[in-house]
Amino acid sequence: MKKVIGIILLFAVVTTNGQDATTLYNEGVALKDAKKSKEALEKFKAAIALKPDYTAAFYEMGWCHNDTRNYDGAMASLRKARTAWSSIPKVHFELGYAFEKLNLLDSAIQSYNKCLFYKPDYSLAFKQLGTIAYSKDDYVTALDYFTKYEAAVKNPITDYMYWYKKGFMNNAQKNYDASKIALLRSLENKKDYANTYLELGFAASRLKQADEAINYYNQAMALDPKNHVAYNGIGEVYRDVKKDMDKSIEWYKKSLAVKKDERKACFGLGYCYNSKGQFTEAIPYLKKAIEQESTYTAAYVELGYSYYRTNNNILAATNYKNALELNPKNENARYYLALMYIDEKNKPKAQQMVDELKELNSKNAASLQEKVNKM
Repeated sequence: MKKVIGIILLFAVVTTNGQDATTLYNEGVALKDAKKSKEALEKFKAAIALKPDYTAAFYEMGWCHNDTRNYDGAMASLRKARTAWSSIPKVHFELGYAFEKLNLLDSAIQSYNKCLFYKPDYSLAFKQLGTIAYSKDDYVTALDYFTKYEAAVKNPITDYMYWYKKGFMNNAQKNYDASKIALLRSLENKKDYANTYLELGFAASRLKQADEAINYYNQAMALDPKNHVAYNGIGEVYRDVKKDMDKSIEWYKKSLAVKKDERKACFGLGYCYNSKGQFTEAIPYLKKAIEQESTYTAAYVELGYSYYRTNNNILAATNYKNALELNPKNENARYYLALMYIDEKNKPKAQQMVDELKELNSKNAASLQEKVNKM
């Protein structure tokens, strides 16, 4: 009699409504494959209730928690799966993903690297390691991981954000041709992401492809008319590539109409007015740029130049020195200080600036030295 009762109890433990743990697990996998992660979770939970050491179910439950953005739940489930499946790459990957989403980045990196230890061509681990490096602004490391991802992945990459990030980082690294290639791949997969057009505009402008850059900025503007970056971008193209200061001023003012006192637009206007010899008009814009960003080195140099050309050498020197405090290797501030000291017939100070420019291997040192020698 006791034996019969034991069999009945055992049967009750391993079944639920006539289903055993394996059946529930298989149903969960089918639901997961059908992209029904919430429903799949219930099946995996029921399977584990019947079989508490069901490692495969813990893994699948962790995957579903990640898919439904319950990263704490994913971490708990996957840690249990890792205990029995310590050498299974996908467990370490999913756990790394949960850690990453919980901003436990050191743990995420460790898990992704563990995944690669067991499977050196696990492409998504490279992608996520690159994404983490991207989030830390470590673009050299990120681009290296992205290169490894592309070498390992078997299917075409259709993630527009992946290509956008790669383009953005190449722009930051001044690899403008490589940036355009990546950004055009991003456009192939999503044509209405304004930031892609902004980065394409930036890359084209740096490659001196003025009309192409303007076209990209216009497309960004069409998608997001209230984003000042596109207006600034066109202003910069007219300023630096086309050398048309009047058109540049027109676009920088459009930027200010979108975003009042925007620092780059204010700087651009100050620069353009200086270039046109309208130094008094430049001053308020450059002061506003510095108000918006107190560490804006280039704005201090331009403001110093405005004061220098309006015969206010004291304020000019103050702004040049502010620029040098922010960037001790700044050449422009030294160049204009040298010109100012030459005008003041202060040969020792002028020579000091020339000597410092020589140490920086400045191309302007030789011409300034000739001026100092004639003093």
